[in-house]
Amino acid sequence: MPNPQELRVLKWTGTDVRMTSYAGGAGQEGNRWVDADSVSPPTFFKLREQGAGQADIFGFSPLDDVIARARGEAFAASGTIVSDNFFSGVGVRPLVGRLLTPGEDYSGAMNVVISHELWEKQFALDPAALGQTLTLNRVGFTVVGVLPRGINGVQPGHPSEFYVPLSAASPFLYRPINETFHWFVRLMARLKPGASDGQLRAALDVAFVQEVGSIMKEPAILTEPGRGGMTADRNQYWRPLLMLLGVVGLVTLVACANLAGLSLARGAARQHELAVRAALGANRRRLVLQSLTESLALAMLGSGLGVVLAIWGRSVIAGLLAGSAGDLRYDLSLDYIVLAFTLAVTLLTGLLSGVLPALWASRVDPVGGLRSRSSLGRPRLRAGKVLIVAQVCLSLLLVTGAVLYARTLVNLTRIDAGFDTEKLLLVGLNVRGSGYANDRPAEFYSRAQASLASIPGVRAATFIEFPLLSWGGSTGNFERISGRPVNAGTTRRLRVGETFFGTLGVPILRGRGFTAADDASAPKAIVVNEAFVRDYLPKDNPLGLTIRMWEADWQIVGVCRDLKYGGLREPVMPTTYFPFSQMFYSRFRTTHLRTPYFAVRTALDPMAVVSGVRKAVGDIDSGVAITEVTTQEDVLDRGVSRERLFASLCGALAVLAVLLACIGLYGLLAYNLTRRTADIGVRMALGATRRRILWQVLRQALLLSLVGVILGVPASLALTHLIETQLFGVKPNDPFSLAGAAVSLIAVALLAAWIPAHRAAKVDPIAALRSE
Repeated sequence: MPNPQELRVLKWTGTDVRMTSYAGGAGQEGNRWVDADSVSPPTFFKLREQGAGQADIFGFSPLDDVIARARGEAFAASGTIVSDNFFSGVGVRPLVGRLLTPGEDYSGAMNVVISHELWEKQFALDPAALGQTLTLNRVGFTVVGVLPRGINGVQPGHPSEFYVPLSAASPFLYRPINETFHWFVRLMARLKPGASDGQLRAALDVAFVQEVGSIMKEPAILTEPGRGGMTADRNQYWRPLLMLLGVVGLVTLVACANLAGLSLARGAARQHELAVRAALGANRRRLVLQSLTESLALAMLGSGLGVVLAIWGRSVIAGLLAGSAGDLRYDLSLDYIVLAFTLAVTLLTGLLSGVLPALWASRVDPVGGLRSRSSLGRPRLRAGKVLIVAQVCLSLLLVTGAVLYARTLVNLTRIDAGFDTEKLLLVGLNVRGSGYANDRPAEFYSRAQASLASIPGVRAATFIEFPLLSWGGSTGNFERISGRPVNAGTTRRLRVGETFFGTLGVPILRGRGFTAADDASAPKAIVVNEAFVRDYLPKDNPLGLTIRMWEADWQIVGVCRDLKYGGLREPVMPTTYFPFSQMFYSRFRTTHLRTPYFAVRTALDPMAVVSGVRKAVGDIDSGVAITEVTTQEDVLDRGVSRERLFASLCGALAVLAVLLACIGLYGLLAYNLTRRTADIGVRMALGATRRRILWQVLRQALLLSLVGVILGVPASLALTHLIETQLFGVKPNDPFSLAGAAVSLIAVALLAAWIPAHRAAKVDPIAALRSE
C-alpha cells in the first residue's frame, strides 16, 4: 500500500448506547462503549461526506464462510463488503479488469472483484474469467476485476478472496442495508495532504452527533494509526510487545555493561602498551579513538552475528504467532528499516560501552607505565565491579519477569476447564448453501448429531452453538425467576444438543440433563450451572423454577458443574444451557451470525475420523460445507498462545542477560587473578590453604552478586507492576518468584566464578614467585 502512514482506523465512543447487539468490536465499561468500530450504512455515508475535506473515508465489512461456486465447483470462501472508494482509499490498482467505480454503493450492480489467489485457484489465471459468474450464497455476481498478488484485505489474519459493493450486501446480511439500527460497516480513512487527526475528528464529530445524538450521550470519533490495517490484536498485543521492547533494552544495557567491563580489564592489562604509545607521541585524542574503534568493531561483529540469529529466530517467533488465537501472521521480514535500526543500536552500544574504557586509556601515565608492569590497572577494577553489580541488578529484573510469565503460563495450563478436553474434535459447518439446513435446522442438526455419533471410532457427538474456550459466546438478560425475589439478571447462554453433557463429560449435580423428548412440542427446559445457583438462588432449590426469557418461561430441570465458557482467564459466570430443538434465533441470526459446531468424542486420535465426519455430513446434505476442523486441545493451546509467546521470549532474553552477566563476572575475576598470581603465590607460601584461596575468590563473586540482588529487588518490585494485567494466578510482587530469581542468579554467578577460583587454588607458589 502506498504511503501507509496516511491511513487511519476510525472508531467511536459514547454513553447509553442502545444498539449493543449490533455494535461490532465494542468494549463495554458500564454503559459506556469504547473503541466500537462499526456504524450503519447511512451513518457511514454521512461521515464520508462530512470528512471529505480532510480524508477519503472508506468502509468495509468482513464476510466469513460464504459458500461460493465457480465453473461448477463449490467451495467455502471469505470476502469483504466494501464501499466504492475502498480500493482508491487503500491505494490498490487492478491487475486485470477494473475495480469498483464511484456510484456502485447505490447502483445495485451485482459485481465482484476477486483476489489473485482466487483467480489462480478457481479460474487458472484465465483472463476470460472477467465477465464470468461467481455464485456467492446462491446469488450470482459478475467478475469485473482481479487484484494483484499479495493483496489480501485490511484485516491481518483474515484474508479476503472477493469484494462486493455495499449495494450488493443484502444477500449476505438477509436484511436491507439502509436500516439505521444495523451497524456493520467498519471505517478507515486516508488523510489528505496537510490534514491532521484533530481536524478530521472535529469534522466527523459534527456529523456523528447529528446521526446518533438522540440515542447516545457524549458521542465522539476516535482515530488510530492504520498502517497495519484494522485488527483487534493491536489492543491485545501492543502493551506486552512494548514491555518486551523494554526487556530488549535492558538486555542491551547488560551487554553494554559487560563489554565496558571487559574493555576496562583489557585496557588495564594493556597499560604498558598504551604508555609506550603515549611516550612515542600518541596524544589523548588518538588513544580515545583507538579504544572506541575497537569497541565499535566488536559491536559491529556482534551485530552481524545477531542478524544471522534473527534470520533463524524469526521463524521460531512466526511459529509461536501462527499457533495463536486467530492464527496471527505478521510480516517479520528484515527490511531496510529493521537493518537501519539494528545498525543504529549497534553504533550506540559500541559508543556507550567504549566511552568509559576510552577515557581511562587516555589518562595513561607514560613514565609510570614504563617504569613497572606490576600492579597495573588496580584502580580500574573498581569501575569493573560497579558494572558487574549493574549487570546482576538488570538481570534480576529480567529473570523475575521471566519467572512471572512462566508461572502465569503454568497456572493457565493447569486450570480445570470443567470438562474433558482430550480426544474431542470440533467441526464447524456452513449451512448457508443448503436450503434444507436453513428451512428445517432442528431436523438437520438432529440427523447430523446422530450420524456423527455412529461413525466408527466415535463415542458420542453433540451439537454446540460455540466452541468452548474460544472467546466466543452469547450473554443476555432474563426478566425474573418465578416465585423468587430475583427480578432480573445476566447470564451466559449456550444452545446444545441433548447429548452435550455426556459428550463433554460434564456431570449433572442435581436434576437431569436434556433428552430427545425435549423437542419443540415439549415444555421449555433449561439447565443452569452452579454459579447461577450461587448468584441468584443461594438458598433455594432451583429445580422446577422458571426463568422468564425471550417472552417465554423456561423451567430449570437440572444443575450442572461449572465449566469454563469463553476463555481460561474468564471467571465462571452464571450460565444457562438450552436444547437447540427448543430455541432457534430468527432466520437472520441463524444464517448470518451463527456457524453451528459439533463436538465429537473419539476413542482414537480425533483427526483420524475427519474423513468419516465429512462423509457423514455430505450424506445428509451435500450443500453443507465443513469450514473448520480442530480439536479442543488445539483451542486450549491457542488460548494460551500470548502467554506462551511472551514467556518464551522473555525467558530467552533473561537467559541471555544472565549469560552476559556471568561472562562479565568471569572475565573480571579471571583478569584479577591473573594480575594477582604472585600475590596468591606469596599467600600460599605463607600457609594459605587451597580452600581458603578458593573461598576468597568465590566470596568476591558472592558479594558482587549480593549487592546487585539487593539493588535489583526494589527495582523489580517497582517495575513488575507494569505487567500485572498480563499475569494470572500470581502477583507481580510474589515473594517466591522474586526469591527464586535471586537465588538462581546468585547460584549461576557462583558457578561462573568457580572456574577462575579453581584455577587460582591450583597455583604453584614456587612457579608464581619465580615468574615475578
